[in-house]
Amino acid sequence: MNPTEHPGLKVVYIIGCGRSGSTILDNILGTADSALSTGELGHIFWAFHPISTPEAPILGTCSCGLPVTQCPLWSNVWSDLSARYDMGSLERDTRRFEYFSGFIPTLVLGRLFRTRAFREHLDSLGQSVRSVARIGGVRVLIDSSKEPGRGWLYSLLPREDFDVRFIHLVRDGRGVVSSMLRHFSPAMLESGPSPQRPLVAATFATLFWVYLNLCASLVGALNRPRYLLVRYEDLVSNPMETLVSVESFLGENLSEPRRRIAAGEPLSAGHQLCGNRSKFSPFLRVKSREAAKDALPLGPSLVFLSLAGWLQWVYLRARPPRRRFRRQR
Repeated sequence: MNPTEHPGLKVVYIIGCGRSGSTILDNILGTADSALSTGELGHIFWAFHPISTPEAPILGTCSCGLPVTQCPLWSNVWSDLSARYDMGSLERDTRRFEYFSGFIPTLVLGRLFRTRAFREHLDSLGQSVRSVARIGGVRVLIDSSKEPGRGWLYSLLPREDFDVRFIHLVRDGRGVVSSMLRHFSPAMLESGPSPQRPLVAATFATLFWVYLNLCASLVGALNRPRYLLVRYEDLVSNPMETLVSVESFLGENLSEPRRRIAAGEPLSAGHQLCGNRSKFSPFLRVKSREAAKDALPLGPSLVFLSLAGWLQWVYLRARPPRRRFRRQR
């Protein structure tokens, strides 16, 4: 067997902090043959039961343009999961084990001992991706939920059945903080400018960026051969070279997305759950140009550099591996 081949279902999990460009990477990878871009698969409950907020139309609509309850993929996936599990309990355990606040307990449970609830939720994760792959008729899933807890759960799935690869997408933290200041979303339920004072909001946004990226790096350190760090700025300024490294790491043919990018052709949006408004565009384009840095005022910029400059420096120095990916035996 070729070192890049694997008999099980391949799951590509985009991990890291929100507002880092995961929608773009998700769509690029979902354009590859036999691949499906699912968006934030871990937030499927929000899609089917969106809370009444301005974000509800985004959460409850698939990127194909149909409500998730009418989408031929997600309506069947939901029916399949509902027949197997109590969806209310599954949603509670998802919040408990996968969301960023539950990463440390999930890490401890996975490494030291596993409760019955933990084992059952791990089983439901495996069943959910199997269901999506079977109904979607694909062998490669792209999940851009980004939650480190979900990433750690993916790493615990049986390796003979699941070939999980982690792509840690890192964006310049100043751009992330700037985006968070403009689009404040407490508990992911609201949108609009942050109601907090700029320096206070910048402090929380910076700590959020640090925490999620450190958790993602920890998942990578515990799954070294299956982990790749990709910088958002490299992806948009030099997509061809970046995708060559990603292609080598995944062991998948990305010639079609590379061809479309080189020709300036659109990329299909797939069947993305949740995410942002850009998923409603039937096509997304990636331009080979320098990534524009979001302007961050001097005060918040100094806050970020004082609290997170050291981690920013670490990621700036990182270089993607050039070797071929070799499957662990």
